[in-house]
Amino acid sequence: MITPSPAPKIKTRVLITIAAAALVVLLVLSELTAGADAWLYDSLVAGTVRHADDRVVLVDIDQRSLVELGRWPWSRRTHAQLIDHLREAEVKGVALNILLSEPALFDPEGDALLARALSRSGKVVLPVLAEPGQLNAPAIELMPIPEFAASAAALGHAEMPLDDDGVARRMFLQAGMGSAHWPALALALLQLDTGTSGNMTAKLPGLHYSAPEAASPQRWVRDHEVLIPYASSPNAFRHVSYADVLNNRIPPSLLRDRWVIVGVSALGMGTQAQVPGHPAYPGISGSDYQANVLNMLLNGAAITPLSTGWQVLLSLILVVAPLALCSLPGLQRIWRPTALMMAATILVSFLLLQFAHLWFPPVSALLVLTIGTLLWVYRRLRRTHKQAQSDPLTGLANRNRFSQVLEQEMRTTRRTGQPLSLLVLDIDHFKQLNDNQGHAAGDAVLRSLAQILRSRARRPRDLVARLGGDEFAVLLPETSAQAAATIATTVHVDLANLATNAELGNGPPAFSISVGIHTHLNEDDLTPDDLFERADNALYRAKQAGRNRSISHADEKPAFGGAPVVE
Repeated sequence: MITPSPAPKIKTRVLITIAAAALVVLLVLSELTAGADAWLYDSLVAGTVRHADDRVVLVDIDQRSLVELGRWPWSRRTHAQLIDHLREAEVKGVALNILLSEPALFDPEGDALLARALSRSGKVVLPVLAEPGQLNAPAIELMPIPEFAASAAALGHAEMPLDDDGVARRMFLQAGMGSAHWPALALALLQLDTGTSGNMTAKLPGLHYSAPEAASPQRWVRDHEVLIPYASSPNAFRHVSYADVLNNRIPPSLLRDRWVIVGVSALGMGTQAQVPGHPAYPGISGSDYQANVLNMLLNGAAITPLSTGWQVLLSLILVVAPLALCSLPGLQRIWRPTALMMAATILVSFLLLQFAHLWFPPVSALLVLTIGTLLWVYRRLRRTHKQAQSDPLTGLANRNRFSQVLEQEMRTTRRTGQPLSLLVLDIDHFKQLNDNQGHAAGDAVLRSLAQILRSRARRPRDLVARLGGDEFAVLLPETSAQAAATIATTVHVDLANLATNAELGNGPPAFSISVGIHTHLNEDDLTPDDLFERADNALYRAKQAGRNRSISHADEKPAFGGAPVVE
C-alpha cells in the first residue's frame, strides 16, 4: 500500500499558520477587540482588589459643607485656614485638588493668605490640568497662579483619563505639555514624604513610551501608563467633611501622619467616572480616583499593560501552538489543542494579572482560536456530510445521494420540459471475478469503472453513483435518448481498450458491463421509482441478451452489442 505524501498536509498547515498569525497581528495592532478586552479585564481584575489604606483620608467639599460655608467658590481665606488646620494636625502631606489657575480679583488678600499658608505647610501639592482648546486649536495647560505655584511643595497633573466606555481604568504617572514632566497628583504627594521628588522617574512602574522626536510644545504628552486596581469599594477610604475639619470637629489624631486629599464630592460639581468591576456604582470623584492611585502606589500594586510588541508575540505563540500540539498523542484532532489553548490564553492573562501585575489583552488570540475552531467544525461537518453521501471505495455518490438528486432532477424536468436520461449498469460476472482473482482485483475493477464513468459524465449536473455491490447508475439531465445511448457506447469502447491493456499486463483485469437506459420526457407521467424501474428492466434485458451490451427501455434491439469478454 502506497502512503500518500505528507507534503499537501504540511503545506496546508503552513498556510493556516500564516493566516492565523496575520489575523492576530491585525487584531492586536488595530485594537478592534479593545471593548471585549476591557470587559474581560473588569472581570479578572476583581481578583486583584486592594483594601483601602487607612493612612489615606479624603476631605470632601460635600453638600453639608456648601450649606454651612456658603455657595461655591469660597474665599481663598477659607482654604488658607484649612491648610493651617491640617499643618497643625501634622499630616504627611496634602493634595489640594482644586484648580487655582486665576487670581481672585475681588479678594487679592485671600490669595496672599493662601500663598502664605502653603509656604508655612511645605507639604501641599497643587494640581495642573490640560484643557482642550477651541476647535483645531492646541490644548491649554492650566497651572496655579504664580504665587501659589511658587508656594506649593510640588505640582502634579490631575488628569483622569476615561476609556471609550467612560470607565476610568488607567492612569499616566507622568504627563505634561510638550513632555511628560509632571508627576500624577497622588505620585507627587507620595514623593513629598519619600523625598524622591524629581529623581524617581526611572523607577516608576507602568508602560514607558519613548519620547517623541520634536514633540509639539502644545501637545499633552503622557508616559508610564498603569491600570489601577481599585479598592474593594472605590470610596472605601475615610471621608471627612471640609466644614468639620475647618471647625475643629475632627480629632487631630484622625489626621496625624495621614495623606490628605482635598476635593469636591458634592453632586453636580466636578467629574464623576465609572470604575471597572462596579457597573452599578454611581461613579467616583476626582479625589476618590487620586486616593485609589495613591493606594496603588503605597502597596506597589500598579498593573502594567503589556507593550504592543509583547502582545503580538504572546498572541502569536498562543495562536500557533495548537498546530504544533496536533502531533502529540491524543491531540491529533485540532479542536482539542485549540480548546486547550483557549483555556490557557485566559489562564495566562489571569496569572500575569494576579501575580506579575501585567495585563495581557487576550481577546485577539481568543477570537482567532475561536474562528479556527469554527472553521474546523464546519469543514468536519462538510466532510461528514460528504462521506454520508459518497461511496468510500470509489468516491462516487452513494444510493442516498442518488435518490435525492433523482427527485430533484425529475422536478426540474417537469418544470423545464427537458429530457432526463438514466443509465443503470452492472459488471458482468462480478462475483465470479471476485472469487477467482480476489477482492483486491474486484476493488480495482470497481475503481476503474468509476473513473471511466466520471470521464464520460463530467457536466456539473451529471451524477455517477454506486448503488451497491457492482451496480452503478449515471444520471444525465437535459440528455436525449440518442445522446445517452452514445455515452453508453463510449463506455463500452473504453472498457474494450481497458481489456487490451489488461492482456498486456497493465491495469486491472478485463471486464465488461451491461447497461439499461431510459429517457424521461415531460409528457411521461413517471415517478422517480418508475424511471429507475424502467432503466433496471432494460438492464435485465441486456443481461438476458448476452451481457456486454446496452439496451434502452424503448427499444427492442441493443444500443450496443458485442461478444462478452471471456473471463
